[in-house]
Amino acid sequence: MMNNDNSITVMTKLYGYIAENAHSSRFSVTLNKLYKENGMDAIMIPMNIRSDDVAFTISQMRNSKLNGAIIGSEYQEEALSLVDEASDEADQNGYCDCIMIREGKLIGDLIMPNALERYADRDDFHDEIAMRSMCHYFYDLTTGERR
Repeated sequence: MMNNDNSITVMTKLYGYIAENAHSSRFSVTLNKLYKENGMDAIMIPMNIRSDDVAFTISQMRNSKLNGAIIGSEYQEEALSLVDEASDEADQNGYCDCIMIREGKLIGDLIMPNALERYADRDDFHDEIAMRSMCHYFYDLTTGERR
């Protein structure tokens, strides 16, 4: 369980959010709030990474304290080429939005399309326009096409 003082311990699961402007996004804040509300000892760290540093950053994750990372849309195609293994869904679509680190291997996967599909199917979801503007996943989901 996350400490009340929000400290990071040796047991805390660390995840990165790798994007060009990760710090200006509310993604990490929202996820950290959900971790805390659900009693999870985990934290998402926003990592502003320039395009010329993304390959180095991802390749060095094997040796880091991170347990994985969410990849911003601007780096998802490149990220797929940098992982050791990828899910069938990531391979078929040509990009990955999530990298998990297991036994020193980078494993790429797609998690956002399934999460958005479950969210969009909820009865209390009313803002399709905001979702469409937020990311390309929703376009893919609603049209069956890849932009």
